[in-house]
Amino acid sequence: MESTTMVPNRFGKMVKRCCASCQQKCYDDFGRRKCSLTQKSVKARGCCGEWKMSEQLDMIGCEHGKVQRREYQLTLMEVRASERLAMQGGMAITPKSLEEIRENFEKEHGSRFGLI
Repeated sequence: MESTTMVPNRFGKMVKRCCASCQQKCYDDFGRRKCSLTQKSVKARGCCGEWKMSEQLDMIGCEHGKVQRREYQLTLMEVRASERLAMQGGMAITPKSLEEIRENFEKEHGSRFGLI
């Protein structure tokens, strides 16, 4: 076993090189970590020559999409709640389309996406 070190993933985020961050780790029936290659139990800071960074940790720092602004989310909830109340009150209404709500929000407030 080697001592633990920090290594960068593909997006430059530092990851501890140990069994816990390895692609080969798995768990036994008692929830203890073991190596899927050797089937042996491993210590918390253990790391062998077969270490390979897990896919999840290799993807840390990747941007998958955009984050919507909280103001937009609240507006959407408010519109849907008022539509639901109107329907419960017996009014025959047609719910606004998502595109219509988005267009109205962006006309009044700008982009519905926030900065990360």
